[in-house]
Parts: sequence; C-alpha cells; structure tokens
Amino acid sequence: MASPPAAVISAAVRSAKARGFTEPDPRDDLSGLDVARKALILDLVRSDVRARGVGLYYLLRSLAIAPAATVGGLFWKVSPATPFLIAAVIGAVGVLLFTLTVDERHAG
Repeated sequence: MASPPAAVISAAVRSAKARGFTEPDPRDDLSGLDVARKALILDLVRSDVRARGVGLYYLLRSLAIAPAATVGGLFWKVSPATPFLIAAVIGAVGVLLFTLTVDERHAG
C-alpha cells in the first residue's frame, strides 16, 4: 500500500492525465524530459524573437491538437489501429523532413 503522500501525488497525476494536462506518458513531465525538450527547441530560436517562438509553438500545437483529436476519433470508427498507424506515418515524415532541412551550423 502506498503512503498517503504518494497516494495523493498518484491521484493528482491520474487526474491531470485524464484532463489532458500531461504528456501522453506523465513520466516525461515528472522526470523533466518534456522541459528539457522545450528548452532545447527554445535554445535554437534567436534570442530577439524567443518570446514569439514560444507563442508560435503553443499556437501551432493548439491548432494541430484540436482538429487531430476530432479526426482521430473519426478514424477510430474505421478501426482502432487506424489513428495510430496514421500518427506513425506522420511522425516518420516529420523526422524525415527535419533531417533533410536541419542546418548543422545551428545544431550546437
């Protein structure tokens, strides 16, 4: 049986995940991995436009997530595996585009 503080933290994490406030795997948030990724992205943005870079990131994320959830639900009706397969293809295309377009001079 978990200690009372651990039980409270566990319940809070479950609640946050259910509401969509965490990464798909909450361990990314709790370990700091998510923050590290975002810090890396921000480090690549010029310092004079960094605030706009953060705003643009959250705007694009919101514009992508809202319709994606609806479309994912529609694809789920076709087959529960369909949204995952489509996400894998989109992810692979994103990685390919990134590797083809990254400028090594800014990599660090």
